[in-house]
Amino acid sequence: MINNNAPISIIIPCYNVENYIANCLDSLIHQSCLPEEIICIDDGSTDDTLLIIQKYSSKFDYIRIIRQTNQGVSAARNKGVELATSKYILFIDSDDILNTNLFYQFKYSIKTEPNLNVFYFDYTTFKVNLPIDATNKIMDIEPTVFKSGTELLNYLLEKVNYSGVVWRYIFKRQLFTKKFSGTNHEDHLVSLAIMTNAKTSYYFNNKDAHFHRVRSSSLSNFCIDSIYTETLRNVLKKCIQQINDLPLSDKAKLNYILVMNVTYLETILRSNIIKAKQEKDAIIKELGLLKILIRIYTNNKPNVIRNIFYILKFLKQHDCFLPTKKALLKCAITKRYPKLDIKKNYQQYSSLDKF
Repeated sequence: MINNNAPISIIIPCYNVENYIANCLDSLIHQSCLPEEIICIDDGSTDDTLLIIQKYSSKFDYIRIIRQTNQGVSAARNKGVELATSKYILFIDSDDILNTNLFYQFKYSIKTEPNLNVFYFDYTTFKVNLPIDATNKIMDIEPTVFKSGTELLNYLLEKVNYSGVVWRYIFKRQLFTKKFSGTNHEDHLVSLAIMTNAKTSYYFNNKDAHFHRVRSSSLSNFCIDSIYTETLRNVLKKCIQQINDLPLSDKAKLNYILVMNVTYLETILRSNIIKAKQEKDAIIKELGLLKILIRIYTNNKPNVIRNIFYILKFLKQHDCFLPTKKALLKCAITKRYPKLDIKKNYQQYSSLDKF
């Protein structure tokens, strides 16, 4: 009997997601081209997550359940890869939803290119509910072809469309050479390893491919203490070093460094470690400067008037001192970081050691 399923092992770490896991699984079992297997790693849930998964598993024999004591998302993903049997792997968060035609698009791609290494796709974020027909949209678009994962990475970075998360692409299982570790931006280093070792890669530029749920109770939105921020700093430093060592364009490297520094500063502002008003003001100033430079250098929006309005909107969201407000407005007008041309000296710039 010919297997017409997409050769994908889907790995879903699950922990206390009783309100979301059914939506996730529904988007998988209703794919127009089913995956070969779905591996749900129950990471010691204390709610009804396991019960819900078991109901699905009893109806669909390609859904496997692995139970473990609570060890975190990294351990769950590593276990999933260890048990996966398909040629390709896709990680998905247990509260996310896929377009039901995504695997059909993927299978069509590997028929066209049997040696495909990475199938990278776009996504849309949502907070509460999706429109009923959102996940069933036909995605009739040809993917962009790249000779290597590094070439694809360069393209995505130049377009400021690379985030480092592992749920944005399907990849060959043999490319998983670096295990996940930690719970803080643990996928950034894994993604870089996969992308830089990949050969032929496709970019499927359709935001209806994946729907990423943003919720306040997710791991990235709580427990931000000094240990968390220090771990994040170390991970981002390693990522930036690797990016600087790759054969990428200056624009791609600049974009990555600016975005990673913004990620760090935004995390610091959400943490419980900043107490002094002056220190918070300094972080707000640095963050605002980087955001306006990203807007100018990477998003190609040099219009001074619009950038001034952009900064004014930023200042409404962040309470800071008058000198900081003046510095941000000056940056929007002059298009320069104070006393440093970051565009020319991006490799020497870092917010990671300032705060």
